Amino acid sequence: MVKIKICGITDLKEAKIINQFKPDYFGLVFASGSHLVDINNARKIRQEVDASIPAVGVFVNAKFALIKQLVDAKIIQIAQLHGRESAEDIKRIRTELKIPVIDVINEDKLHRNSDADYLMIDARTSRVTKNQLTQVDSNLFVAGGINPKNAQKAIDETNPFAIDVSRGVEVDGKKNIELIREIMGIVHNN
Repeated sequence: MVKIKICGITDLKEAKIINQFKPDYFGLVFASGSHLVDINNARKIRQEVDASIPAVGVFVNAKFALIKQLVDAKIIQIAQLHGRESAEDIKRIRTELKIPVIDVINEDKLHRNSDADYLMIDARTSRVTKNQLTQVDSNLFVAGGINPKNAQKAIDETNPFAIDVSRGVEVDGKKNIELIREIMGIVHNN
């Protein structure tokens, strides 16, 4: 079965939606943008969301100390790296913090594939195709503009481990119950 991550959770109302639909993962963004959360808000969201649903911390060139602080506080259980993090950075997170890493790859980062636990292709920022990757049959996340209307096509074309949605399940910048219900049905029927 294809898994799903609902990313960009920003408040307790959205945390309750996560509890209602029980996606496989949810994301907390610690990088600038409309979904940015601070540590205090992230802590409240993590406390609200069912402990069985792992929280993925989303980072762009973050300092190791920030990731460590969030792991030590039990706010995140997985790190998702969108920046220029090196293979050494990934290994340090995996070994010292003992959490899995999702590496968001692009044309410049193909050589790092074996260092992360999971890979992510973001269709909005990358032209990488699954055919360019090695050893991705069980660890590929696909993201970038996925919504209920195109989720099945994305799954059919990439056969991913998981899809990652954020804005595709929002109305006016907030997670929408009906869109989440619809996409959960599509994903979990695969």
